[in-house]
Amino acid sequence: MPSSPGLRIGVSGHRVPPKLPEESEAPLRALIDRILAAIVDTARGANTASAFFIVSSLAEGSDRIVAAAGLAAGFGLQVVLPFNRAEYARDFETLASRREFEELLARACDVFELGGAADERPRAYEAAGLFMLANIDVLIAIWDGEVAAGVGGTAQIVERAIADGVVVAWIEPSHPNAIRISWPGAGAAPAGASVGLKNTFRPADVATVAEVVEKTLTAPTQ
Repeated sequence: MPSSPGLRIGVSGHRVPPKLPEESEAPLRALIDRILAAIVDTARGANTASAFFIVSSLAEGSDRIVAAAGLAAGFGLQVVLPFNRAEYARDFETLASRREFEELLARACDVFELGGAADERPRAYEAAGLFMLANIDVLIAIWDGEVAAGVGGTAQIVERAIADGVVVAWIEPSHPNAIRISWPGAGAAPAGASVGLKNTFRPADVATVAEVVEKTLTAPTQ
């Protein structure tokens, strides 16, 4: 990634129904709009960031919802592709989906084509997800909370983000108006929390997400 200063927000999430219900897409977009606006306002008010980027692979569904919201909010778009762009476009079945991909890609300020092997798609998606995680400050996860179905899935990316100390804002597609958040140093899970990966998250609102991001940006590095 370019070394220019700024706040980078990555995205990992489901692509199609039933994991990403069609009726959830509009409220998800509205919530993402509010989250991004609050992060910008808080970061600028505290002078912790003056440039903002979305880092996305532009897969269908969650990736594109967050990318489009970021562009609408004036964010730069940095795209990480698991394959070269022509090979990646083969994953999108409809002409409309391929056209949407090309339109978003054309608006990116940076495009990274990782050149994964076409016959090892799960590993290529995993590599793209890990590359994204290594270059972001915050992850927006649009995730149903279920365990990973395979290599490179959203649950794997969320687990790795938490292990790497990345702030994670989790939105469940079936509850697109609720936010949970995990961040370094959040402490022990509250009583009654689910066992496993999900017990690192706390209920949050838009303002809380913005405050956690701002505090993370100003925390001293180890």
